[in-house]
Amino acid sequence: MKIVGIAGSVRPGAYVRKLLEASARELPASADFEIWDGLDQVPPFQDGPLPPGVEQLCRTLSGADGVLIAAPAHSALPAQLGEALEWAASRRSGAVLVGKPVAVVTACLYAHEATWTQIELCRALAAAGAIVHGVDLLVSPAVSQFDSEGRLVDPAFRARLCGMLEKLCAPVPVKPVVPFARTTV
Repeated sequence: MKIVGIAGSVRPGAYVRKLLEASARELPASADFEIWDGLDQVPPFQDGPLPPGVEQLCRTLSGADGVLIAAPAHSALPAQLGEALEWAASRRSGAVLVGKPVAVVTACLYAHEATWTQIELCRALAAAGAIVHGVDLLVSPAVSQFDSEGRLVDPAFRARLCGMLEKLCAPVPVKPVVPFARTTV
């Protein structure tokens, strides 16, 4: 199973990048994990052909079995992440998130920050047709949450995260397609 990770911040050394890397360490051994680092190459959504950064994003997402997004907590989606999701949801991109499992984790100081980020991300991902698994976890950038190997320290946090990642890596049940039958009354 191939999982693609996206850190929802373009800042060098962003805390959510560490959270993404720590989350990847908790994935099942059978998962192949790759971080997509092109968020800074995604322009605002517009008409016309797909820009090169968006083509790379869509190619990467279409080849993935699931997606893991680590996002900073804000009252709105980080702009670049919102643009990437809008492109990924578009018909021109092939709507690459339709039916794809996506897990979302957030880093924040306060619970309400995680809630806002989770709501906005889940709304954007659901609109794109993704199957969303989210956990609003309090991971404070102010306190050391990682051990010397980059793993999450808090066992309760790791347990909740592992539960979400198990859902991400679980096979997606395929529902049988029922042909449309027109009836006359």
